[in-house]
Parts: sequence; structure tokens; C-alpha cells
Amino acid sequence: MVFALLLVVVFLVVPPVSAKEDVGYTIRPSTSDDPVTTLRLSDTISQGETNRHQFYVGSGVAYLEVYLDWGSASDSLTLTIYAPSGSKTGTFRDNADGEVDGKIHIDIDPDSGYISQGTWTFDVYGERVSSERSYTLNLYPH
Repeated sequence: MVFALLLVVVFLVVPPVSAKEDVGYTIRPSTSDDPVTTLRLSDTISQGETNRHQFYVGSGVAYLEVYLDWGSASDSLTLTIYAPSGSKTGTFRDNADGEVDGKIHIDIDPDSGYISQGTWTFDVYGERVSSERSYTLNLYPH
């Protein structure tokens, strides 16, 4: 009985471990004000639609700057990013960069070494779109 009570106390005191796997990247709001566009595309999206975009990232990249701009905080898009290994680095919303402004502007920093070389995948999802929405997706390898 004492052992069972001890297990209950430990379970309540120790926070549960996140089920998210460690993919080796830290995501942070970007500090860049005027990045130089390296890889850029424009597209449109509607409510409930997912557009998949892929960019090849070469070797020796210290970090990736990602900038999704749809220009309207009244609509909501999400951005899910996958590393070349297929591991999901996360799903991000308008507030991922600290502001709700119709943009997601983040940096992807490797926990060690360089960004993985290969094809990165970016899924743009129309979470809440009143009508067809234009957007641009920019990737800046640094």
C-alpha cells in the first residue's frame, strides 16, 4: 500500500515526458529584418486545403530561415516542416514568431553541426480561410 501511494505521489509530482521525438532542431522566431531571398514560391490556398512544397538544401548550411506570408491575420494558415529524413520538426501557426500578423517567420537551428542536406518538405494548410488566399513561402539557407 505504501509503495502504491509512493507511485501516485511520484506520478503527480514529476511532469510527464513529451511524446514528441527529438528531431535535433530548435525553432525560434527569426531575428532577420530583411533577408535575401534564396528560394521563393507563390501559391494560393483555400479552406481545408494542403499544399506541399519541397526545397533542396545543400551542405554547410548553419541554419534555415523560413518565411511564410499570407498578409492577413483574419485568415489562418499552418506550416508543417519535415527534415530530409522525414522527421517532423513541427507545425507552426501565425503566433510562432511572437506576432499575429499573417506571417510565420522562424529560424530552424540544428542542435549541433549543420542543417541536414537534402529535400525539406513544407506543408501549408488552410486552417481558416474565408476565400482563396495568396501566399509566398521563402527559404533562406544561412
